[in-house]
Amino acid sequence: MHTDTEPKRADVQRGEAPGGRGGLFARWRNVFGIIGSIPFAFLGVGIYRAWLATFFRYEAFPTIGFADYAVFEGAIAVVSFALAFSARRIVPLWSNRTASAATAVSLVGGSALIVLDCFVLSTGAVKLVGLAFAGGGLGSLILMWAEFYGSLNPMRVALYHALAIMVGCVIKWVFMGMSAPYLAFFAIVLPLVSLVQVRLSMKRLPERDLPRKYDKAEGGAAFPWKPVLLMSACTFACGFGALPMQPLGFGNTIGVLLVTSLVLFGVLSESRWFNFDTIYQLAFPLSIIAFLFVAPSVSANAVVMTACYDAGYTMLSMFMMLVLSNITYRFGISAVWINGIERGIRYLVEIAGWALSATLPLVASSSVISGIYTAIALVMIVVFVVVLFTERGLSAKWGVSLHDGGGIDGAMSSSRLAMRVSDVSAKHDLTPREEEVLQLLARRESPSQIEKNLYVAHGTLKAHISHIYRKLGIHSREELFELLEGEDSRRRERDGDSPAIGSNG
Repeated sequence: MHTDTEPKRADVQRGEAPGGRGGLFARWRNVFGIIGSIPFAFLGVGIYRAWLATFFRYEAFPTIGFADYAVFEGAIAVVSFALAFSARRIVPLWSNRTASAATAVSLVGGSALIVLDCFVLSTGAVKLVGLAFAGGGLGSLILMWAEFYGSLNPMRVALYHALAIMVGCVIKWVFMGMSAPYLAFFAIVLPLVSLVQVRLSMKRLPERDLPRKYDKAEGGAAFPWKPVLLMSACTFACGFGALPMQPLGFGNTIGVLLVTSLVLFGVLSESRWFNFDTIYQLAFPLSIIAFLFVAPSVSANAVVMTACYDAGYTMLSMFMMLVLSNITYRFGISAVWINGIERGIRYLVEIAGWALSATLPLVASSSVISGIYTAIALVMIVVFVVVLFTERGLSAKWGVSLHDGGGIDGAMSSSRLAMRVSDVSAKHDLTPREEEVLQLLARRESPSQIEKNLYVAHGTLKAHISHIYRKLGIHSREELFELLEGEDSRRRERDGDSPAIGSNG
């Protein structure tokens, strides 16, 4: 069994710090202590994001163009779909030796072929093969990281993902001063580093949190289509508004660093104004503003435009990771399945946006193109508003419904427990943070475990629990479990399911 070697807080434990300058200093010393205790292995998403930039954002590989990026992302989409629809046979993906070996060969071999063709052979055909292999390997690597994030509570997902993106952004900025031979070296080495990191990260998790093999007795779930619809609409617009070969600039770095810093600050400072819905509420307005900035009828400063563009898309990507990983974490749904489908759709939609953007000027006038920009912006707004008013917040069900299998125990009972918590939270108007605490209480986590998982002080947790109990009209955990079991019975009677199971959490 793996031991839990996630960041400990023996020397960064938060207490009720006294007021004044000393208390403020102690709090932020604790914050930096938490960040410093995070293993570098957890930040591998930033490594593969920096790897992507070596090929497509520095103009160091002279023969790579727009069509090549379409081939690369098309390969990601194909492999993502293939892994999603074979998830029952291959999960957990990260520990599947065949999948890991194929991923390593595809990433390193594909990268080497791209480098070879761009600087030595110049045939074009070898480069395309390399792009297909590298893209397919990245599709598999992304889903392995999705399994890692799906094993964590949302607070840790937000912290690790934001910090990883920030690290990747810094590495990309450093790469801007490198010559082509150095970038070629990192293009071959970095994807292997990220693959090793995801395997090390999974091994740091306790056994109980690791993704498990599929069991037919566990039944299934309806696909969470609402977040995918949101991501697809904004991804198409982003693809239509900017071609992928645009070189990195100062605005790109500023936009990414601002939003990741905002998330880090919100997660670790216990600020009342911040919850995960803050990401939700900022991502789409920023995306829409950035999209309108690149419309033919709007003139904008390039730094402002690229900052908004990367800030919006980074926020959007982070929120999507939070939503899908939280669905996996709460309901036990395969991360490979839901993320594979979402990624496949995302990349195909983005390619469609690029294709339309590239071909439209050849067949349409500027006035028609401006009208299309406006229409796409309106569609983004409509989709955002519709989903916002039907699924309010990270902890919503997002279209998920559970289907029972034969004998139900383990993961499915935990899934129904999470569904009960969602029902109770909506019924009693719990805040997003209160629902997150309630989810952990329902899983029988101890107060010290909850404080560690959510990075909150003991007094803050006591306040959350007090508010939850008051809203639910209960006074103890025993009454909480009785309430959740009663909610499960009512839900199953309403849905026509079999009798309620005994609570295991």
